[in-house]
Amino acid sequence: AKIRLHTLEMTHNGNSSHVASGLSISDILAVLYSLILVFNKKKPELNNRDRFILSKGHAGAALYACLAEVGFFDTKNLKQHYKNGSIYSGHISDYGIPGVEFSTGSLGHGISIGIGMALAAKKRKELHSIYVLISDGELDEGSNWEAILFAAHHELDNLKVIVDYNKLQSLDTVKNTLNLEPLK
Repeated sequence: AKIRLHTLEMTHNGNSSHVASGLSISDILAVLYSLILVFNKKKPELNNRDRFILSKGHAGAALYACLAEVGFFDTKNLKQHYKNGSIYSGHISDYGIPGVEFSTGSLGHGISIGIGMALAAKKRKELHSIYVLISDGELDEGSNWEAILFAAHHELDNLKVIVDYNKLQSLDTVKNTLNLEPLK
């Protein structure tokens, strides 16, 4: 609930957009950061931490809110979201923000970034996992399918891809834009 409230306040106060995309991942982020991901908010660069990539970078307000709520930085910083000169940009940015692994926004890149991290970790025999959250509409990008084939070929069992299956894409439904069904 706090992630949702912060997301609404941030997008409203910043006169920005992407409210729905942030709200649709709030529960996913809450579960990941409270029950699944291994991290240290006081030492966000520790090598044995899990990595999280928000491929649908336009939902960055929700990730900023989540990171503030788990203690990576003060929730007061969220008031800077989408303000001129702020590091808390509309699309997720790793520039000076603890807990953000990579700047994203162009759809279709998150899985490839995660694969690079997963392959490197596997070659170094590191035990952390890489989690990538993508949107269902993002699956229209052909680069995702090439990346998925690459991950399977290299047996990257340390890579976890989560699809935010909210059935919305841009200004319409995924079904009307480019139908994915049957997604299973």
